[in-house]
Amino acid sequence: MSEPCSPVFHPPASLRWGAAICAVAVAAGLYFGGALPVAVGLFTPPWDLLAHASVFAVVGATAGMASGSRGWRLLLCSLSGALLVGSMDELHQLHLPGRNAGLEDLLADLVGGSIGALWLVLAYRWADGVAWPQRWEALLKKIQRVPVDADDASLLRQLSQPTQPTVLAFVNAHAMNSAARDADFFDSLISADTLLRDGAGMSVLFKMLGIAPGQNLNGTDLIPRLIRQFHGRPIALLGTQEPYLTRAAGAVQDDLDHDKRAAKAHGFMGQNYYLALVRAHESELIVLGMGMPRQEEVACALRAALTQPCLIVCGGAIIDFLGGKTPRAPHWMRRFGLEWVYRLVQEPVRLFRRYVLGNPVFLLRALRLRWAPQH
Repeated sequence: MSEPCSPVFHPPASLRWGAAICAVAVAAGLYFGGALPVAVGLFTPPWDLLAHASVFAVVGATAGMASGSRGWRLLLCSLSGALLVGSMDELHQLHLPGRNAGLEDLLADLVGGSIGALWLVLAYRWADGVAWPQRWEALLKKIQRVPVDADDASLLRQLSQPTQPTVLAFVNAHAMNSAARDADFFDSLISADTLLRDGAGMSVLFKMLGIAPGQNLNGTDLIPRLIRQFHGRPIALLGTQEPYLTRAAGAVQDDLDHDKRAAKAHGFMGQNYYLALVRAHESELIVLGMGMPRQEEVACALRAALTQPCLIVCGGAIIDFLGGKTPRAPHWMRRFGLEWVYRLVQEPVRLFRRYVLGNPVFLLRALRLRWAPQH
């Protein structure tokens, strides 16, 4: 099983220890400085609340950095640090002459802690953005490319015979853009056991870097063939919504696998529900049709919790295609790599950002990567 590797910014131990020392120093300064006579009436309302918020922005940022966490855990650590230090400060003031404890001060402390957490999140995102070329290079290195003149049947056989919970994911231009700006999604995507190239945009990127792109193994074409490889074995479809989910399950039984009825659940349930369903059904092929980044997150969670050999496929819109919600582009458009144009015409509001804004950004990043010193 692949482990998440990441050109994602994580503060080094020295920086985390420095942040922890800074947080303790601020707490000590509040404790001992607050006991000095000069501290009484130093700031008049409402400036005292602004002073509280400013000091506790530092507490929140340093507590979050000291934790070494990201995402909601960072916010929790920042607010917990601000609440702990703020509560101690207010309790201490109850025993000091001329000082009063107040709920409004504690609320100002929490606001300051939130500001500190927000500042830290923005700083981390900036640091992550600096690292996007390394993320792209890591993904390009891991993508399994099948030569154009080679038969992909051996790949299908390999994927259909997992010996442990295994994740298959597809990398297209949208995935590369998402990985550039979203560290958590990058970690989920790079941890997949098998990555395959999907789409004309990735072909252009590989060619710009002087690398043979291989076959376009997009999920929309490959997953139905995979389902046939799992003929007679339990299959689960997790994603989209009714009535398309039931129609997709019917299409699987009627056209792809006549022997088994697929387990199914729409794409808005919790991970524990999916886990219980897959375990009860003993699914050997699990097709996720939830879109990025949710399906990659669910895939990682299922792989970590399951024990039976199974293939977990991040399928994007595959269940929508099987269920008739989203029609396929004409064959000639697919042949020339223009299916994205057809999909944009079908769903202009939802896909405007992905294609109209995202494709130029992808090409600009590709050019930047092409002309980077190492290339």
